[in-house]
Amino acid sequence: MTLHHRQHQQPLLNDSSNSSSDTTNAEGYGSVRNGHDGEDALEIRRLSSTTETFFHIVCITAGTGILQLPYALKSGGWAGIAYIALAAAISTYTGKILIRCLYHKHGARLQSYSDIAEAAFGLRGRVVVRALKDFNLLGVVGVYIILAGISIDSLVVGTPVEHLGERFWIAASAVAVWLAIVAARQIHDMFILSIFGTLTTVVMVVIVVWLGIGDSGFIHTRPPTKLIDVKMAPISLASICFSFGGNLNWPSLEASMKSPKKWDKALSLATAFIAFIYAGVAAVGYGVYGDHVRSPIFLSLPPGMAIVTAKAMITAHVLFACPILLTAVFIEAEEDLDISAIRFGETKERIYRGAFRTLLMLVIALAALFVSDFSKVVPILGAVAASMVVFVIPVACYVRLFSEQRQFSTGEYIWCALVVGIGLSCLVIGTSQAVADL
Repeated sequence: MTLHHRQHQQPLLNDSSNSSSDTTNAEGYGSVRNGHDGEDALEIRRLSSTTETFFHIVCITAGTGILQLPYALKSGGWAGIAYIALAAAISTYTGKILIRCLYHKHGARLQSYSDIAEAAFGLRGRVVVRALKDFNLLGVVGVYIILAGISIDSLVVGTPVEHLGERFWIAASAVAVWLAIVAARQIHDMFILSIFGTLTTVVMVVIVVWLGIGDSGFIHTRPPTKLIDVKMAPISLASICFSFGGNLNWPSLEASMKSPKKWDKALSLATAFIAFIYAGVAAVGYGVYGDHVRSPIFLSLPPGMAIVTAKAMITAHVLFACPILLTAVFIEAEEDLDISAIRFGETKERIYRGAFRTLLMLVIALAALFVSDFSKVVPILGAVAASMVVFVIPVACYVRLFSEQRQFSTGEYIWCALVVGIGLSCLVIGTSQAVADL
């Protein structure tokens, strides 16, 4: 297979409320030109509804970060609730402008985040963004697999399988993710994973809030809290912002939608829902335990079967989220390698795609199992990658691509500068904390 470098452009889809597939055909396909005259078009299936996209966004975004939110309020005080609202606004804004950048050329749609970076900053921009994006997603999945294995090992203590050990459960978690990745061809096929991933998060949130409120009746002396801690505010805001990172998958999600013009609606509703459950967990955790709260919040809650259930839910969530996170890597890589039914036929395409995904999953699994301090080193580089590709680069690309097409107001420039400033602060703070954890 030959590696193709191309900047995909798709005819701009004209959405209407009366059309379920826009300009796609009855099979749910739209035509995507690969940018070279005379070559065949690739087929992109637009099969996902707005509801499906909502669940995908929630499943990808609302993960393990929710467990450290009460501690983030300990750092910044009750002002952390406002930080959650600000982080949600920034996440929604960067998610919307990232998709607008895909359509910056009227009549055509770019295919990926990397294409956006190339359109804005040339080949070097593409290489940098592709490296940051792929490393961040692959690294996060590796860390999630480790966390899932460790969590399962702790949950089976006292059972006949407790002797199997952490490495066995890490390997088993990797196999579970691999099975989902090989079975699913595209994002639409993972809808059931997103539903269960979202439900596990909701169940975990309900348990945490219920236990926290119940435990408040047994605390005779209310722990101290504070309205705001100016000195620790940047750290609090940075940790909250990282809990909203999901932009890397947005181009793939929007590309799968039947009605792509409903992207803004899906993103806004999903982010608002995430902010709501984040605020609930943060407020209850900090309100009940105050400045004595620990991270993750499980360490502050009373032990028992409810906590075991909550841990099982968050473990299931990360395993459900991993295959969806990986789609942004696999889909773009498979397009570069031209692994398509058009080129190979349906059967060979499935074989090549399965082999490629298996190879990449094997690399992730081996790194998770045998690379020393993998779960500590990845967050250092991940802090750099996430800060840049989630906050800074979308704004930079948006201003670069649209500055000649429209006049930005002073207010817009101030808002963009604020988003970039917060992103750079997250980079510095996140990297410093990750290094300190080594």
